[in-house]
Amino acid sequence: MKCFSVTDSHVVPSIAISDTPYPHVPVGEPGRGRKLVRFPVGQRLAESLATSAPCPERGRASKDLVCPRCGTPGVPEGNHFRHPNSGEMTVYRSAERASVLRTAEKGTLLLVEERDPADRRALVLVDIPAGFRGHTIWSGTRSVTVPCPSRGLRVAHYDLDAHDRCPDCGTVCHTDNGISWLHPNEGVTTRWQSFSEVPGVTVLAEGHRAQGEAGRMGNHAVRLLIMEPGASFRVERHGRLYGDPAERIVFWDGDVLHLGSYDEIWPPTDEGSEGEVI
Repeated sequence: MKCFSVTDSHVVPSIAISDTPYPHVPVGEPGRGRKLVRFPVGQRLAESLATSAPCPERGRASKDLVCPRCGTPGVPEGNHFRHPNSGEMTVYRSAERASVLRTAEKGTLLLVEERDPADRRALVLVDIPAGFRGHTIWSGTRSVTVPCPSRGLRVAHYDLDAHDRCPDCGTVCHTDNGISWLHPNEGVTTRWQSFSEVPGVTVLAEGHRAQGEAGRMGNHAVRLLIMEPGASFRVERHGRLYGDPAERIVFWDGDVLHLGSYDEIWPPTDEGSEGEVI
């Protein structure tokens, strides 16, 4: 499978691999109001992506006698240790192609080297953030008809339009006491297909990222997915976006992973077989 990482503005044709505490794909982040899920990477794939790099702790003061990242002993300096200007650590290049294996012994999901180059599915890490102090809502890209959620309920008059109609389904509501209005047990409305109902999308792991130290200034889900050719989904972004798009659609056509608004993904330019000139 091809691998992709998706944000609100970019599609990167690879997925980053973290090295600590073991090779894995980080989904989300650690901390209060957050959730980090480590999706493990198989040993053979990790070895094929491994390379060495200078330890980023070189020259820094630390309380660790031995650097936890590269294993280099520190030089005593007062009440701390100074990392010498040496030490190499293993880092991993991003994965561009891979397969997902369910182990026979424990049933653990594992990212491994690609087993079937003809597999046209895509492995996608989606990290589309919310706006400031906002959240995200994931859904399908198809609208479905459902009963109006206000059926049979009493509603406030200011929630209706000027003709006493429900703004969701257009059903006329009536009052029996002049204070509240009763919504008849009828009316339908449309909503986006639930994300759990989206065909061709399998969630492998789900984490969360958040804003603020306590994680209460906004949050959004991060998901690692397998997408079948033709699969698509929608992420609605709430909060202060400062001009950034409030809707992102991700569509995998079996060759290219598309990111954009609805009309960018599916331009309304098909003339069709028939029509009327106006």
